[in-house]
Amino acid sequence: MISLFEAIMINELLKEGETYQADITNDDLFFLCNDSKLFPRETKIRGITDMKMVYVCSPLKANEERSMEDNMNRAKEWCRQASELNVLPLAPHTIFTQYLDDTIPSQREKGLEMGIELLKQCKEIWVHGNTLSEGMISEIILAKEMNKPIIAKDMDRETYKDFMAYQGVFKEAFSNEQWELVCVGLDEGLDVSSYARSNVSADQMMERIDQLKQGIENDPEIIDISAINRHEPEPDYEEDWAQEA
Repeated sequence: MISLFEAIMINELLKEGETYQADITNDDLFFLCNDSKLFPRETKIRGITDMKMVYVCSPLKANEERSMEDNMNRAKEWCRQASELNVLPLAPHTIFTQYLDDTIPSQREKGLEMGIELLKQCKEIWVHGNTLSEGMISEIILAKEMNKPIIAKDMDRETYKDFMAYQGVFKEAFSNEQWELVCVGLDEGLDVSSYARSNVSADQMMERIDQLKQGIENDPEIIDISAINRHEPEPDYEEDWAQEA
């Protein structure tokens, strides 16, 4: 395993824009990834990929159309397809079911709890298919609360109305032209949250779709707390006057 001194030297080289190549074991990787002081998030080491972590949201329980095994196989296939897009797809029900039994209530609850923690770590959530199960709806709502991009995948337009409603966006609030442009963005696999609002004109929606297709994201709102004037309580002059009296 590399020493602390070697880790510090690697970090200094990377800060200067240089690259460093070395044989890194699993123990090294654990050490490096868990020391944020040595290696901030923006630091990249050759050999360690910088894939975007994506939460794959799809049904698990059997329904009228498919068995649990069918749903599991579909989730695996969606993960395989996502892996070809240079992302790191993570479907909790293909991971946790390796050691948790979804038919046992206590273990199912543990799986749901772990799934929430996994969702927190992912950059985006990809919602697959036209069956929005109760668990999927909870994940969509939670992702919305955490301001994570929610992407429709392998979904028909008939499902878009419910898919968006669970995000607090309702078809009835839009004109036909506006709603069509919301659907166009969903068809393209875009995060439509930046323009799926009824007060955004159709022309503005079209412009935003073009920007998203070009990979232009919204600039994050950065607040420099050092520049904020802290509220200082007003002096209690009445107390001073009372003492003078």
